Amino acid sequence: MSLLLDAIKSTISQEVYNYPVSCVATGAHMTMLKSQRLGTCMTLSDDRVFEFKEHLPVSNLGEIETLGLEKILSWTDSLQGIERSFGVAAVNASIPLNGKKYFLGNALELAASLGKNKIVSTVGHFPHTEAIKQSASEFYVLEKRPQEGDYPAEEAVNIIPKSDVVAITGVTCLNDTLEGLLKFKKPGSTIIIVGPSVPLSPALFDFGVDIIGGAWVEDEPDVYKKILQGASPRNMKESMRTVLYPKDPNILYGFEEISPIIRKAIK
Repeated sequence: MSLLLDAIKSTISQEVYNYPVSCVATGAHMTMLKSQRLGTCMTLSDDRVFEFKEHLPVSNLGEIETLGLEKILSWTDSLQGIERSFGVAAVNASIPLNGKKYFLGNALELAASLGKNKIVSTVGHFPHTEAIKQSASEFYVLEKRPQEGDYPAEEAVNIIPKSDVVAITGVTCLNDTLEGLLKFKKPGSTIIIVGPSVPLSPALFDFGVDIIGGAWVEDEPDVYKKILQGASPRNMKESMRTVLYPKDPNILYGFEEISPIIRKAIK
């Protein structure tokens, strides 16, 4: 059970539970669900990222949309990876977005800026980290599927406590590892959590996150079509809006503020 996701789900109003659920689908890289709006997250299908207790089939195949939002939200605790992906997509389709300060920006570029001459680490092997490598005094990559030069995820206990800036993949929201990682946070450091799986919820700030680098869907039909055809987030830059949501807006002084919109919606 994730206390963090439970805290996020507690912010969903009872009114939202009455929205119908539709467009429930999963692709090679991403999963989506439409209720109040189209919510997305990464597809949790790799045993190295989520250690399945049992290799169970997805429940209620062909009729998941009939289960209702409350039931699908309960799947954030499922032992089946695809069900868990549907659960987090449902969270992202349902949480309130209004009344918060969002800013245009790239989370990894921000990590490079904040990490200048400092120790920076990432949890997850992100693409395009050249700017971080150039600006940081030390740079570490923690990864459950280590590539050359990466450190195994188990080294988080040693690396995160000495890091001044940490960028964490949003997949940690899916596989119940985020809360444990946040416990290693160095006092005064900055934690950025990154990716379309990350709920844009202030509940994350209560657990130690400083900046959420998340996204919302602006062109629902395009995202829906592309996810079914195997898209990853980098294939949908024109349809998904990448934003920064900070605990303290002053940290992003000078960044352009933006409000959530849906330009094209699935009816």
